[in-house]
Amino acid sequence: MITDLRNLELFAEFPDHDLAVLAGICRRLQFPAGSSIIEQGERGRAAYVLLAGEVEVVRRLPGGTRTRLGVLTRGAVFGSVALLDGGLRAASCRSVGEVDVLEVSAADFQRMCEASTPLGTRFLMLVTRQLVRDLRTTNHRIAELAGLATLTPEDVASSVGGSLL
Repeated sequence: MITDLRNLELFAEFPDHDLAVLAGICRRLQFPAGSSIIEQGERGRAAYVLLAGEVEVVRRLPGGTRTRLGVLTRGAVFGSVALLDGGLRAASCRSVGEVDVLEVSAADFQRMCEASTPLGTRFLMLVTRQLVRDLRTTNHRIAELAGLATLTPEDVASSVGGSLL
């Protein structure tokens, strides 16, 4: 599992010792095509790192309509928001084809993020960077929908996003 982590860009700065600890607390799971990994509305029990395959993110709207929010690819971290805030899952995640993930339980995630260790700090920064990228993408989509598509993602981040942070 250490090799799987080492081969992902998001873990490039992690020393081998940290990867070994992380590999020791993660579970490797495989999902066949069309499998539910996360269900909207459920309590977050784990965060995931996508090792291989694609995961579709879908949100159920009032009235039952489902809308596709995007597709996650290799190296994405997902499911961490509900673990950070203790809330319910905001969307569902399903495997597009066969998917390979590393699962970090909520308890291990919390211990890692609260630990005063380099691994805890690195992992929390990894999750934070992913959330910031997601926020910037969302802000850009909002600007496009509002007819402000001429703004760059940096413009949106500094005006709209800055007030959200």
